[in-house]
Amino acid sequence: MGLEIANPKGSENGVQTADLPESLLNRCLAGKSLLADILVEKFGDHLPLYRQSEIMAREGIPISRQIVCQWVLRAGVALKPLYEEIIKQILKSENVFYDEIPVKMLAPGKGKAHQAHMWVLAGGKSSNPSYRIYDFQPNRCHHRAAKMLEGYRGVLHSDKYGAYETLANQKKLIWAPCWGHIRRKFFEAESGDPKFRDWVLRQIRYLFMFERIAWTRSKEGRLLIRQEKEVPIIDRLIEATKNKLMDGKILPKSKLKQALGYFCGLIPHLKNYTNHAFARMDNNVAERAVRPLAIGRKNWLFIGNEDAGDSAAALFSLIQTCRALDVNPREYLEDVVRRLMSRNSQKLHELLPDQWKASNAH
Repeated sequence: MGLEIANPKGSENGVQTADLPESLLNRCLAGKSLLADILVEKFGDHLPLYRQSEIMAREGIPISRQIVCQWVLRAGVALKPLYEEIIKQILKSENVFYDEIPVKMLAPGKGKAHQAHMWVLAGGKSSNPSYRIYDFQPNRCHHRAAKMLEGYRGVLHSDKYGAYETLANQKKLIWAPCWGHIRRKFFEAESGDPKFRDWVLRQIRYLFMFERIAWTRSKEGRLLIRQEKEVPIIDRLIEATKNKLMDGKILPKSKLKQALGYFCGLIPHLKNYTNHAFARMDNNVAERAVRPLAIGRKNWLFIGNEDAGDSAAALFSLIQTCRALDVNPREYLEDVVRRLMSRNSQKLHELLPDQWKASNAH
């Protein structure tokens, strides 16, 4: 409701109503501070909305969970332009990390939850990029990854999921499969040939040791270490695993056989990271971005529907990007909610968390 101002005596215009201040959500009773608090507690601190509603009621602020849910859903929709701008910035970079995690979503009209997925895309122009994008999908179909990465031609870090492998085989990007996953496969292969398994793990350990040294050097020095020290190790691993796979002495269903098959399927791409200074051996950036979801789903249990999933993805993206940049997400959202409505679409990038941090540095 606007502020009513009575005119001086004799005025013919009657009662005037002052215009409401610009708001991200029309006719929303929540101020920007309260809205920012609710969003950060849900998507940063993993506090379910029903608990937030109970806490507010205990403090004498009776707001139903249904109303809070509507605010959150509408906030996600309203902040979608910033979410889409982050995607643009990630795809402009030459270094992206991709992963996915299952989440539960209520089936329409059945009251039962089924498995959906939240895809996580991290990227940016640094060696440890801070941008985070969460993309909610009701399934794990390959086409979603292809659509998200459409037009991207840089380095993609990921596990060995068929969608990424297909894009790599189509020469649409440079795929750097995760050596952490390769190491895990051989670590789990405790039977078969322990001596060979230990040798493989030792060689992979050497790769990670050289890589730690490489990241203390310049871009040129990093590439030199990789070519002189790491590439020969990878070549030895390729030759040894091929020979082991073909010698016929390993049980077909053993974990060692699975590890060898996993490794050999990646041979065309194993050395890709050695040719790009900012590429990494592992997919740890995306895996770290997945952790908040793994924690959060234990608290909020499920997503109500696809619209709620899309809204949650946008809000997760902004708040977790803030956390990766060491930006206070509450201060960021409180300011951005106020400024977004008057911001020219061509200047949206100025409201992204990294730009906001730079402009607010003291």
